Amino acid sequence: MSLDAVRNGIQEIDEQIIDLVAERQRLAARIARLKQENGLPIRDDEQRKVVLDRVFTHAVESRIDPVAVRKIFEILIEMNEERQRECTGDGNLP
Repeated sequence: MSLDAVRNGIQEIDEQIIDLVAERQRLAARIARLKQENGLPIRDDEQRKVVLDRVFTHAVESRIDPVAVRKIFEILIEMNEERQRECTGDGNLP
C-alpha cells in the first residue's frame, strides 16, 4: 500500500469522525430540550465523570493513550454543553 493510499484512508476516517461529532452535537440539542423541560442545568458534573471514566477505560482496553482520549472527550463535552446553551438561549453562560 502506498503512502498516498494510507493517507487517503486516514482522511476517510477523519471525515467519519467529523460526521460522528456532528451527530453528537445533534443529540446534544435534543438533550438541551429535555433538560429545559425538566428544569435541569446544562452542566452535569456527575454525567461528565461517568462519560470520562467510561472513555478512559475503553481507551485502556483498546490500547490507546487514555489521557489523550480523555482530553478529546473533555473537548467534546464542552462542545455539547455550548450547543445546549445555544439551544436553550443561555448564550455563553456557564
